[in-house]
Amino acid sequence: MGYDWGFGWGGMWFGWLMMLGFIIAVVVLIVWLVKLSTTGARAQGNSPPQPVSSQPALDLLQARYARGEISKEEYLDMRATLSS
Repeated sequence: MGYDWGFGWGGMWFGWLMMLGFIIAVVVLIVWLVKLSTTGARAQGNSPPQPVSSQPALDLLQARYARGEISKEEYLDMRATLSS
């Protein structure tokens, strides 16, 4: 008389798959929490401030004027806006 609970080898493989799935779920959860914490810090303004400079915009504006993409009036108006 055997005391077989009906699982046999299939039950053993199912246990291994469950353990593997649990380990993968824990790793995914840890990666998600780390990503959430680093993204949250940037979203709250804890990242280092970026320098604000209008010089590249003025250079771009001058290049557009030199290529003839904008008129003199547009150039002067945009330059005054950027300078203020």
